Amino acid sequence: MSNLIDYKNISMALSGNTILKINHLAIPAHQCTLLTGKNGSGKTTLLKIMSGLLKPNSATIHYQGLELSWKQAKPYIQKDIIYLHQQPYLFDASVADNIGYGLYRAGESKSAAHHKVMQALDWADLTHLAHRSAKQLSGGEKQRVAVTRARILSPRLLLLDEPTASMDSDAKKQTSLLLQRLKSEGVSIMVSSHEMHTIEHIADRHLHLENHDIKLIRHTPSSNKVTLLNTTKKKL
Repeated sequence: MSNLIDYKNISMALSGNTILKINHLAIPAHQCTLLTGKNGSGKTTLLKIMSGLLKPNSATIHYQGLELSWKQAKPYIQKDIIYLHQQPYLFDASVADNIGYGLYRAGESKSAAHHKVMQALDWADLTHLAHRSAKQLSGGEKQRVAVTRARILSPRLLLLDEPTASMDSDAKKQTSLLLQRLKSEGVSIMVSSHEMHTIEHIADRHLHLENHDIKLIRHTPSSNKVTLLNTTKKKL
């Protein structure tokens, strides 16, 4: 399978301490990659570099047939790659308004945005929460809103930093199902997680970050079978 994007010679140091020194990191198209590593190993730093949010000391990026420096690639990857923090930031507004925020900011018409938001709420089984304040949601619900808000912008790659941390088992399952559905829709996914059992069943590859570099633990494409959140609804 072809790669969506390749990162080469990523180096990052802070206060003279090496954080990352990665020779090559390839992200296959339409697959899910699990990223593990000890606390402080640089996982969050790597995800922020990959999404154009944090400038490395050096990196070369191969994307859409172009070989680019990180600075040259930044506008491309910020358009197509979305990073979700472990604690999703939601605005003090309704769930529907949070999900539609990116569309409104991009200049989408009110009617078109409303239609897409309604579809997205249905996709994530969040319709019953559409008018609830995002500040009143549980941790699992907030994460699902954040994932849905990202999906509505049609990213090519979604990077998630510990998306199921501090969730109960039901919330973890709900989030996992959303990620599985995103993958089935062709979105490439990379998930940083200490909870392998929550993500491993949808992961095609397992990478481990140790001693500043990436090590391949497993590469076995997983099943494309998708479990719907609400089996009475068709996938949008």
